[in-house]
Amino acid sequence: MKSILLISHGFYEYDGRLRELIKIFNDEGDLVAFTRGQKEQFANHIVYRSKGYIGFIKESIKLAKELKGIDILVLDNRKATIPGLIIKAVCKPTIVIQDCRELYVSKDVSHFAGKVGCFFEKKMIKRSDVIIVANEERAKIMVDMYDLQAQPLVYENLRKLEYIDKDDFHKKLGYLIKDDEYRLISTSGCSISRTNDLLVKNLDKIDYKVRLFLVGSSSDEDEEEIKNIIKEKNICNVDIIETLNQSELKWLISNSHIGIVNYNQNDLNNKYCASGKIYEFLYEGLPVVTTTNPPLLNLCSEFAIGASSDDYYDAINDVIKNYDSYKNRVMTFAKEHTVEDNNKRIRDCVKERISAIVK
Repeated sequence: MKSILLISHGFYEYDGRLRELIKIFNDEGDLVAFTRGQKEQFANHIVYRSKGYIGFIKESIKLAKELKGIDILVLDNRKATIPGLIIKAVCKPTIVIQDCRELYVSKDVSHFAGKVGCFFEKKMIKRSDVIIVANEERAKIMVDMYDLQAQPLVYENLRKLEYIDKDDFHKKLGYLIKDDEYRLISTSGCSISRTNDLLVKNLDKIDYKVRLFLVGSSSDEDEEEIKNIIKEKNICNVDIIETLNQSELKWLISNSHIGIVNYNQNDLNNKYCASGKIYEFLYEGLPVVTTTNPPLLNLCSEFAIGASSDDYYDAINDVIKNYDSYKNRVMTFAKEHTVEDNNKRIRDCVKERISAIVK
């Protein structure tokens, strides 16, 4: 069995991509996963509970040394790159795999820590044997950006919400459900950078009776801005909802009609977003309305599972007008694009890439 070490600064219970990566590499050998989290979830899952990134780096390196031989080192996201560089130099794993789930670029980052992170991520990319990214658009950009010899493998952010506890969700959240209206749901909270202010402002341009759920944590300033718009325009069909756990969110989405997926286009990471949110909606059977970011626009255009518009209202009107057709295409898409098939595809691609390296 191959010895595999996966390092992630991600929080296991709240990080869907991390959980899927662990499933994938757990099938490929004797996996040890070092992540943040509330508690260990399986054998050889080691949780870093202390505070501080420096401590995370030290514990990652200590663990790698204790394993005494690593065939495959898997680095999840940018914060794993600093310990990854040291582990590669000291422990000399046979293969290093880096999952670049975000598209961070130094010029787009304003804070010093972020620029340092970009510096080390670039160094790790140059030293990795296999690079994984979250969509085709990002793969092509990275080839040019880092002068790569091979295009990164693509592992889309397909993820499905699951009920992790049993509860009477209708009793807890049923007050939000009103009859004779189309329920729209966004899980980006009151984010102004994602243009939820424009979404709220344009609700009166929708030709149908709708209710909008804005779910998720927000800055005080953004929430206040949304509340001011609601007050100024005398809007009575918006509900601002604090962050829900996975089970509550699944219930509310499944009792909605349209998922709103929105990102800004001010930097590469957001413009070429690799949204897991869109799949959470699709797997619950919801057509989507998205902003015109290329990956979202391309998905909607290719599969007709939703409509894209930066003004929102015309796309919402279109989806509601043709709701049954959109709904049927969403159900077909969900059946033909499963999380399991997505995992198998990247697993096979990684095997093929490693075989070409280790002959």
